[in-house]
Amino acid sequence: MRKILILFLIPLLFSSCMKHIPEKITINAVDERNAYPEEIDIQPMESVTIASHLITIAPKEEGVTYVISGYYNGQIIVETKNTIIKLKNAYLENTSGKPALRFKPKAEVSTVEGSTNYIISRGRGFAKQAALFSAEDLAIGGSGTLYVQGKICHGIEAEDVRIKGKGTLYAQGSYTRGSALSCRSITVLTEKDFNAYFLNSKCGIKADETITISSGNFYLYNNFVGLKTDIKADNPKKPHGITLLGGNFHTYGNKNLFQTERDGYNNSGATFKEESL
Repeated sequence: MRKILILFLIPLLFSSCMKHIPEKITINAVDERNAYPEEIDIQPMESVTIASHLITIAPKEEGVTYVISGYYNGQIIVETKNTIIKLKNAYLENTSGKPALRFKPKAEVSTVEGSTNYIISRGRGFAKQAALFSAEDLAIGGSGTLYVQGKICHGIEAEDVRIKGKGTLYAQGSYTRGSALSCRSITVLTEKDFNAYFLNSKCGIKADETITISSGNFYLYNNFVGLKTDIKADNPKKPHGITLLGGNFHTYGNKNLFQTERDGYNNSGATFKEESL
């Protein structure tokens, strides 16, 4: 029998609450679509190729920053390592079900202060895809607001994930098959004061190996499992566990708070608060 440790939250007062979340964290992506200009703007345009429903960004050098604004329906692919995509009031969606923003190597997505941005994947097919996808490591930062919604599977998917900056992130996957954030590992260092909401998904944060958090404000709302890692039965050669050295966690409507290897949960500094309507 697999050794799984599960902590159950306080039962909900009303049976309908699993589908009802506070208005402050509802992702109204469709309602907000018309607030964005029809044309996408990318600066600089050097090393940018535009085709039908596909934009490729491939600078010759690493570390180039591209600023994206406006609306786009299709897929944006970034091919060069350490490229920074900075969103400035951008609405990126892909109605074919594929990722709206896809990084082939490690990279970073950031938000400009005062901006509100969306990365949305919806439609039929491509059931294992995420709205924001990186084949390698991904950093998420900036000072603005970013909504990521994967209506088919995951909201965000990457290898090793770092969250930084002072912005606000809202991530949502599918409640039946996806995670708001799916990764190999997530690490948050000390002295970070961002706000990150993981909503309405099968898992809020799902890591194949480890979850290590030292700071930040996390909101786990209406997930089947709030924090989850694989266990030794999945891969006995890898470490598995949840280590919380700090951070503020606000929870609401999760069926299970965490699920990991037996004795794999270690909270030495995080605080938890159960919220209610």
